[in-house]
Amino acid sequence: VMKSRFDILLAGGQDHFKGKIFRIGHLGFVSDRNILTAIGALEATLQELGYDQAAPGAGLSAASQILKG
Repeated sequence: VMKSRFDILLAGGQDHFKGKIFRIGHLGFVSDRNILTAIGALEATLQELGYDQAAPGAGLSAASQILKG
């Protein structure tokens, strides 16, 4: 869903992380804007798939606070 709606590629974990994490594809340098875009897309995707255990925008809010330093 993230690839088709937001053009963001996800991949599974490798080795001992297989089935435990996912990775967000990128091509090197990642800006704060890229991070916020990916988290926003992830939140929207999870909501679309029926995952409603987190408040909408909670991830973006947390990431914004961390990026502000």
